[in-house]
Amino acid sequence: MHRMLGKPAGRRGGSGPGEAWAIFNAALRIRSDPAAYCRRVAGGVVRYLSARGIDLEGKQVLDAGTGAGCVPEALQAAGAHVVGLDVRDHRLNEVAGTPFVQGRGEALPFRDGVFNLVVSSNVLEHVPDMAGSIEELARVCRPGGHLYLSWTTWLSPLGGHEMSPFHYLGARTALRIYRALRGRPPANVPGRNLFVVHVESVLRHLRRTPLVVKDLAPRYWPSFRVLGRIPGLREVALWNCVILLEKRSA
Repeated sequence: MHRMLGKPAGRRGGSGPGEAWAIFNAALRIRSDPAAYCRRVAGGVVRYLSARGIDLEGKQVLDAGTGAGCVPEALQAAGAHVVGLDVRDHRLNEVAGTPFVQGRGEALPFRDGVFNLVVSSNVLEHVPDMAGSIEELARVCRPGGHLYLSWTTWLSPLGGHEMSPFHYLGARTALRIYRALRGRPPANVPGRNLFVVHVESVLRHLRRTPLVVKDLAPRYWPSFRVLGRIPGLREVALWNCVILLEKRSA
């Protein structure tokens, strides 16, 4: 496995079990107040980056798979110049507007090395080509820049998204059970817009890229990053995995 940094300078970013519980409660109200949930999650991205010593002031940042638009809002408030990208514009009206480009993460419409930081938050499990997507994110990151990569691991309790916990019986079985219980298919259909992504498979691919792992941790309680160093356990215990990467200089 890649060599990782020691303890970061500065504060831990205010994340821990309490923050994870607050995010869970916000998720329960996501239908009535989606902005509250996505803003809390987005705020965690900025706190994590700050805790790992990433200076956002004046930096060029791409949020690939921007969804509701809360991550660019939070990054912009921290002083970054942010562009959001997604296949369609799903940004919430109440979220502060930032520049937006329509496109796909597997074929980013940007030149090589244009961004200091590239963020991919809760996207990787929704793209059919995990390896190709990571390579594109790395391409548009400049040497010495960073990539923030997070996704819900398949073997975590919420790996099947709305089909959880039936995904532990396999994707096809989970789909059949969900349809039987709800009378309709889920929004996230295995093989269409939800894919099995394991921590080990991502790390294995990263070894073939110009990206160096600087940190691997549970996204919502990064102070327990020791869990990320235990193969097998990390596939379940991380819930949502975050990997901070640095692009090697040529």
